[in-house]
Amino acid sequence: MNQIAPLDQGVEPGAWKLKVTDEVAGATGTLHGGCGLAAAAGALERTTGRRLAYISGQFLARASVGAEVDIEVRELAVGNRITQAAVTCRHGELTVFRAAAALGGHDLEVDRQWSTPPEVPEPEQCSSRGATSESGRSFNDFADIRLAWQKPGEKDVYYWARLDDTLASSTQGLIALADLLPSGMRVSLDKGFRGSSLDHSVRLLSQEQSSWVLLCIRSAAIENSIGHGSVEIFSRTGTLLAVATQSFAISSITGSLDR
Repeated sequence: MNQIAPLDQGVEPGAWKLKVTDEVAGATGTLHGGCGLAAAAGALERTTGRRLAYISGQFLARASVGAEVDIEVRELAVGNRITQAAVTCRHGELTVFRAAAALGGHDLEVDRQWSTPPEVPEPEQCSSRGATSESGRSFNDFADIRLAWQKPGEKDVYYWARLDDTLASSTQGLIALADLLPSGMRVSLDKGFRGSSLDHSVRLLSQEQSSWVLLCIRSAAIENSIGHGSVEIFSRTGTLLAVATQSFAISSITGSLDR
């Protein structure tokens, strides 16, 4: 697997198709929000020919395993250095998600980073998180995710994650893995829950390749059944690769912490 979500090009410019398989599904057997947004990122970069800098998705409906969804890219403003675009993902007449994005940029020779990773054990010293879906066949189950640090009730949770080769540090890999934030919030809440993502926003930074990435998940708050949090993702050498924020609706509390 050299990408999260393989795409087939449609007939019209900016038109793409994605088959929903176990590899891009969530625990509910429907399209994993992060994988859907990763597919949109691939469609954006291939349509515009520019590197993705930012993407924000709003999730509206589900698409089950076996479905084929249509992804449409529209370039809204194309400048000398920056393209702003919109994406709509549909299954039949149903809009599964829509996204806004910015691509491009240029080097001003002032790049720098202020965030630094926490001190945690190396991934080889960390235990696997194991399967998280009932079927054991979802994107998170296929990924190699290890517990670098977590303590029930604490706001910060750290995971090491690895996909094939250096896929975890790719644009698609970072977008998909950033969607682990709800899993971290279960630990912070110290309770299991069911829910669904409302939005998922990812900002892409360094393109350093790394087989392992460290996800630093920080739960901010739950208010009126809506959870909010953020993620920083670092390479194994400590380079900041991406930052993300997410909000999601919690439909029910299922009991004690289940994963």
